[in-house]
Amino acid sequence: MDIIEEKNIVKMACLYYEEGLTQAQIAKQVGVSRSLVSKLLLDAKEEGIVEITINSKNTYTSLLERKLEKKYDLVSSIVIDSKDLTIEEIEKMTAKSAAYYLNKQLKHAKSVGISWGKAIRRMVDYFPYSNHSELSVVPLIGGMGDDFVNIHSNQLSHDLAKKVRGKSKYLYAPALLANEQLANALKSNPAIESVLSDGLNVDIAVVGIGNPYERSTMEEIGYLSHEDIEELSCNQIVGDINSRFYNEQGEEAICKINQSIIGVTLPNLQQVPQVLTIAADEGRIKAIKIAVEHQLVNVLITTDVIALALLADD
Repeated sequence: MDIIEEKNIVKMACLYYEEGLTQAQIAKQVGVSRSLVSKLLLDAKEEGIVEITINSKNTYTSLLERKLEKKYDLVSSIVIDSKDLTIEEIEKMTAKSAAYYLNKQLKHAKSVGISWGKAIRRMVDYFPYSNHSELSVVPLIGGMGDDFVNIHSNQLSHDLAKKVRGKSKYLYAPALLANEQLANALKSNPAIESVLSDGLNVDIAVVGIGNPYERSTMEEIGYLSHEDIEELSCNQIVGDINSRFYNEQGEEAICKINQSIIGVTLPNLQQVPQVLTIAADEGRIKAIKIAVEHQLVNVLITTDVIALALLADD
């Protein structure tokens, strides 16, 4: 690059980066085409004439977010810097981030599907009061017994709808039946069938990712026995979403529990434009990896530790 050419590039770079002129304005001022300005500005970066530095403590997590989005073809990802944070603080930050993201998306959504669990409970608790009166909030799965009602899909749907001044549907059915025949009979009930059908057509679904072998909420509340866990292990189950268990191929497994669940299936969830999950438990990394690899979820709220694990083979 000769001195004259470099001087022209430096001038354009100063006009663009320091004075804030558009490429079209620079082209007019210098007397060249806009496409040439664009090329020369790119050359300036490649030649090291221009170096762009982003001075923000969020640069670290922002780069992780972009890498996750590119590697797993995610709609979006939000990564929390967990350094020096307690587990409680991480849970709080991920829940707040999920609430912030979902609130922004409600401007363009007519319906939201809600699964169940503690992470979603925290997200709803941190969700800001707003006005989305046309929004419909739909439970994606039946109830989990008389205890832990606060984390049930119906309750979470009701509470979120109340915060946004929207409407909520109710799925009056247990999540898990004794056998497939009972589940099929209940799913044929018109009222239950109608809510499940609504769950297939939501714009955004909010789900959790579980690990049946470690700190499982389903086991904690008595919905999984030791015999059930052994069956899941025999079927090479790695995780569950909406209480639907899936294997290492990201497929909903053919097993007794899955066939007895009243709720939206994984293949149906994959048809939802945005499936958001809050994944902050490091004990669920394998389940999270399979879920993002196979597009069981496409909006990921997680920590830097989990993000690095998901990117480890890059």
